[in-house]
Amino acid sequence: MMRMLGGALFFQTIDRARATQRVAITRADHLRLAGLSIIGIALNQTLFLLGLRWTTPFSVSVLGATIPIFAAALAALFGKERLTWRTVLGLGFAMVGVLSLVGGGSLDRGAILVALNSLSYAAYVVLSRDVVLRVGALRAIAWIFTYAAIMFAPFGMPAMLGQIPTLTPRGWWFAAYILALPTIVAYLLNAWALARSSATLVTIYIYLQPLIAAVLAWVQLGHTISRRAGIAAVLILVGLGIVASRQPTKARADSP
Repeated sequence: MMRMLGGALFFQTIDRARATQRVAITRADHLRLAGLSIIGIALNQTLFLLGLRWTTPFSVSVLGATIPIFAAALAALFGKERLTWRTVLGLGFAMVGVLSLVGGGSLDRGAILVALNSLSYAAYVVLSRDVVLRVGALRAIAWIFTYAAIMFAPFGMPAMLGQIPTLTPRGWWFAAYILALPTIVAYLLNAWALARSSATLVTIYIYLQPLIAAVLAWVQLGHTISRRAGIAAVLILVGLGIVASRQPTKARADSP
C-alpha cells in the first residue's frame, strides 16, 4: 500500500508540475490505464511480496528472469511481434526451469506466486507500450499508480495505518528505499525505455537480477544456492539467451 500510494502521489505531483506539456487522456485510455494498474501494480506487487515471503531471494530473482521470455511470447500472442522458433524454444527451456524450481512432489508455493508475478508483469510491459507512446511515460505511470492505489486501498489501507505506529527509524529507511528505487525510479525508467524501444528488449535486462541477488543473498543473508535452484537457473537463463538472440519482427506492416 505504501508503494502504490507513495508512487501515485509522487508521479501525480510531478505530472501536474508539467501542466503545459501534458497530453489529454481519453476515456478509452483511462480504461486501459486502470486495467494496466491491476496487472502491472496491484496484482504484480502483491504476488511478488507474498511469493518472497515463502521462498528464497535467489528463487525470486531466477523466476524474474522469465519476464523477457513471457514478454516475447505475449508480444507474439497479441500480434505485436511475429512468433519465431527461438521464442518457442526459449520459452520451453524457461518453463522447464520454472517447473523444476517450483517443485515436483512438494510444491514451492512462493515460487508459484512469483512465476505468476513474472507473467503478470510481462503482460503489463507488452500491453502498456501503446498507451505510453500516446500519452507519455510520466502521465501513464502517474495514472497507473493512482488507479492501483484506489483499487488496493480497501485491502491495504487498514493494514498500513495499523502498522505505521510500530515502524522503527530503521523500518522507515527501508520503506523509503523501497518507495524511491524499486518503485519510483524502476517504473519511471521502465516507461521511459518503453517509449524508445520494444517491450522484449526492455525486459531482457532483467537477466542481471539472478546474478546480483545471488551475490547479495550470500553476502547479506548467508543463503546458499540449492542444486535444484542452480539447475533451474541454468535452464531459465539458457531460454533467456535463446529469446534474446533472436531478431524481433513486427507481426504486421502497420503494427505500432
